[in-house]
Parts: sequence; structure tokens; C-alpha cells
Amino acid sequence: LQDIQERGMGNIQCGNTLTEPCLGEKDIRYDAGASNNFVDQSVVWGKMAGYFKTEHYYYSGNYTPIETSSIASLVVKAFPSPGYENFTVDGTRIYQHNYVFFENAIEGGLSLVRYTDSSKHTSYEKDGSAIVLPYLTSFSDFTSQQEIPSSVSYPVGNNSLLATGYSDSVFGFNDEGYTTWIETKTCLDEPCDNMAVTVENFVDGSRVVSLLGTQTRITKDEFIEGMNQDYVDYNVFNASQVPIPMEASCNNVDQCLTEEQWCESGDPSCSESPYQEPDGKVKPGVIAGFTIAGFVVLLAILYLVHAYIIKKRDERNRVKFATRVAQTMSIRKSARSLTPDMLEKEFNKIDKEHGGRITKEALREFLESGKAGEINDRDFEALWAVMHSDSSETVDFLEFCAYMAQCQDEYNAAARANRGSITVAASLARMSVARSVSVKVATEGLKDLEAEEDAQEGQEEETA
Repeated sequence: LQDIQERGMGNIQCGNTLTEPCLGEKDIRYDAGASNNFVDQSVVWGKMAGYFKTEHYYYSGNYTPIETSSIASLVVKAFPSPGYENFTVDGTRIYQHNYVFFENAIEGGLSLVRYTDSSKHTSYEKDGSAIVLPYLTSFSDFTSQQEIPSSVSYPVGNNSLLATGYSDSVFGFNDEGYTTWIETKTCLDEPCDNMAVTVENFVDGSRVVSLLGTQTRITKDEFIEGMNQDYVDYNVFNASQVPIPMEASCNNVDQCLTEEQWCESGDPSCSESPYQEPDGKVKPGVIAGFTIAGFVVLLAILYLVHAYIIKKRDERNRVKFATRVAQTMSIRKSARSLTPDMLEKEFNKIDKEHGGRITKEALREFLESGKAGEINDRDFEALWAVMHSDSSETVDFLEFCAYMAQCQDEYNAAARANRGSITVAASLARMSVARSVSVKVATEGLKDLEAEEDAQEGQEEETA
């Protein structure tokens, strides 16, 4: 299995009996079944969705209130700055629209609305974090826009969000260049109908602008009515007012993200995660088990082959020995009919020295002296090892008899074959004798016939 996997000949499923657990079981990023949706990853996203009335207070780096600020050539009030937020969660995407009204510091003067379109989508981390895409923040006259680079927002527990990012400046409040910012948004109650917001802006590690704000949940109708009423109350030009309700997914229609841009930015709903579950790996224990099992099977096969070879060799040796003994038996009987005297007689035929023991040399000479022919060294050594059971280098009569008992079937077969050979030989002998007698009889009969003819001719001659 491991070899197949490494050679790429097939995919192995992880998490089954033979393979290691899937990586997704301990790392949610690799879990294809884990949801990519915001509300499934963290409840805080769902709690913060809706329509809100906002109130912002701006402070300088030393927390001095910023009463007024110069924005788009206008001096506006900045403490406080009322506004609205529309926060929509849609699966893997969030559409956030913020509106802040800056009242003209001059009585009766035109006021500004700063609006921000912010889009987010979940990340491949599947930890509830949100990728905040680059977005535009603009004023209602569209004369000045600023693109905010992407950032990341993280849920903290079930009631807070933490976001970090950077921008070229704190628009309208700071022109010192590159700034980094940290934003927190915290629910003040369980349904998150009231929230506290803080934004800290830094340049080179020093705080330059801070925002403290509150958000209160309102209905959609209250949101629409409030926005349209504030357009009137703050004397905002009709031509520069953002349509409410919105006509698209962003206030500046020309800047709305396309589906292609969502996917290219890494929206998990339409792009492939880099965290793909790899092919399963066979458990080391399983590999060891298969290896051991294969080794055991191999040993078993080798054992069976070896046992078969030994069995056949022993059969050959018994046949050879029994055949040779049967050839020397003067009386053709079955093995069961052999008496101790007969066996002793056969034993003595092998033990020519009559010392009561058969040596290896005597046994081999006996086996090879018959019609069976020579026996190879390996077979003979195996035969000798079976016949003599003690530590001596000879075979005694009891060991001889014990081995003969093992050779009953082979001996009986050899004896039957020998009896058949004898019967045929006897028949041939009798036929030869009969043939000789027939020839003799025929010859003697011819001689008598000739004698009778001679005698008859003589008598005729005498009569004549």
C-alpha cells in the first residue's frame, strides 16, 4: 500500500482502519467538511450584523478632543460625529457600509458625509477571521477618495472583534503619512444591540488619532428614515447624497467588486484552498503487520515446500530400501507376515560381518547392489539418519525392524512386483520346457515313422 502511494499508482483514503487519521481531524483548515461561512465559524459575526446608529468622538494623540477638523477645504465639527452602519453577513462574504456626518462649523454651511464601503470574506484558516479587502472611503461629493489597503479582522470570544491594518493617512485628521491602526468592536449586551468601538492610529509607534464610539441597533426603516432626515438636517447637497436604500452592493457603483475580484482575492466560496487533505498514509503498525504477515506466509510456504521435499525423499528412501529387501527375500510374503527369523535373516544379509550391527558402508553396499541402482549422498544420509535413532554410528536389529515397520506399504508393493516377475519367469521357463519336449517328441515320432516305412518295404520285398 505504501509503495502504491509513493509511486502515485493510486490514492489511499485517510482515516480508515489501515491508514492514519485524516489531517482534517486535528487541523480544521484541511477539513473539507468544515464550513467556510462566517456565522458557522464564530457567532460574533451574526450578532454584529444589522443596522446601527453610530456616534464617533475623535481625539488627538494625547487624548485631547478634536473639536473641528479641515476636510475637503471645509472646517467641520468632529466631536461628536453622528453616523450609521449597515453590516450584512452573506455566507462567506460581508458587506459593511459606514456613513459619518460632519456638520459644517459655519452655521448654515454645507455639510459632508464620509462613506466607506468595506468588503470582507472568510479566510482559508477557517478560524473565524476575515480578510478585509481594499476599499474606498469617500465624501459625498466624490471629489476626494482614498483606497484603504487590505487588513484582517479576528473574532475574540463570542462578543468582540479585533482588526488591524494600515493606511496612507488618517483621512481628514492626520497627514503625517503612513499609519497603522487597531480597531476593536465589543458587544455590551448578549444580543449585541449596543456596542463600543475604538480605533487607534499610529505613526512610527506614536499615537496620532483615536476614535471612541458607540453603536446602537436600529431597524431597517429607522436606518433609511434617519439617513434621509440627516441629509436634510445637515444640509447635504442632494446631488452628492448616497441613495438610500442602496442601489448596489456598494455606494460608488463604479467601484463595486466583481465576482472575479471576489474569487481572485481568495473568497473560499469560489476559490481553492491551499490546505488540501493529502493522500492517506498507511499506519506504521499496519505496514509492520503486513511485513510480518508476509514474512510468516513466506516461512509457511517455505516450510510446506521443505516438508514436501522431505516427504518425497523419505518415500524414495523407503521404496528403495523396501525394494532391495524384497529382492533378497526367498519367500514372497507381505510385511505383516514376516517373522522375526525372516527379518533377522535379512538383517544378516546386510551385516555380512555378523557383528549384530549394520554400518553405513554395509547398508550403502546393500542398497546399490540390487536393481535399484545407486543412491545419492543426500538421500542416503537422510535414510541413515532415520534408521539409526541413537548416537551410535551403526544400526542394530531393533532399529532395522523399526524402519521395516515404516516401510510396510512400500515393501508390500515391491513384493507384489517381485511375485509378478517370478510368475512370468516361471511361465517362460515352463513354455521353454514344453517347447523342448514338443521338439523332442516330434523328432522321435518322425524317426519311428521312417522305421515303420523301412520295415514295410522289407516285407514287400520278401513277399515279392
